[in-house]
Amino acid sequence: MRNWRRLFVGASVLIVVGVMAWFVFSPHEPVYEGKTLSHWLKDLEDWNGDTNYPAFVAFREMGTNAIPTLLSIIQSGGTAGQRMIQKLNQEQSLIELPYREPLHQSLAASIALYAMGSNAVTALPTLTNLLFHTNALFESTTAIAGMGPAGVPVLIAALTNQDELIRQSAAVGLGRERSELEIVVAALIASLNDKSTIVHNMAVISLSQLHPLPESVLPALMEDFPGKNPLSRSVLLIAIGRFENKAREAVPMVLKALNDPDPDVRHSAKFALKLIDPEAAAKAGVK
Repeated sequence: MRNWRRLFVGASVLIVVGVMAWFVFSPHEPVYEGKTLSHWLKDLEDWNGDTNYPAFVAFREMGTNAIPTLLSIIQSGGTAGQRMIQKLNQEQSLIELPYREPLHQSLAASIALYAMGSNAVTALPTLTNLLFHTNALFESTTAIAGMGPAGVPVLIAALTNQDELIRQSAAVGLGRERSELEIVVAALIASLNDKSTIVHNMAVISLSQLHPLPESVLPALMEDFPGKNPLSRSVLLIAIGRFENKAREAVPMVLKALNDPDPDVRHSAKFALKLIDPEAAAKAGVK
């Protein structure tokens, strides 16, 4: 009897959730190629960085009417449906309802705004407030980075904020910038002197993503290498390696790093050398 009661209650909960989710999502969400924003957002959770990825393209083409929904997801930490299911799971123990992690949806929403580019610039004031006054740090900087020149000053200001987490998130966001690159590179190079190792390393990683300006980035990374702790040296070597044959000037430094006392640094040096100069790597016995 108890089992039947549990099944009945569980089924009733599922029906209620389904009906509520239909009212929450179906009538209001923007649609692209016959699929709702929620559908595309779920696909975007698996984004691999490809700007031709169907879900990325969908948000690039969806239009500004998607902005309020995406901002709401970032501000509240997930979709209304997710929060509703999470609350039901907390309030009853008869059945555990499946749902995607709200954080995944928030990050996907930030990538969706990033995909929209300068078309999402009306969201900049809200995202700026989220960056400086809430926990939605990385979501904000990712979205702002896609907005072109309008977003750069915000991220540059965040890069010198007193809060380490804000500086860290700004460094990450600037690695996604595709405009005002000379300004962005100069700001990230300045952050190589940040007192926080994490901020420093994030700046290094972001610099490694700005391939159009190797003549500015590589000398700064090479100059920063000596004296850093093993983790930072490893990060620097990997960053330099990502410039591949454009980083040939760094080969002598990388060869020297093959004999570094730290095994992780030696491993990173091998990785970098194979990317930069496979012939030099072979001569050095790097496989």
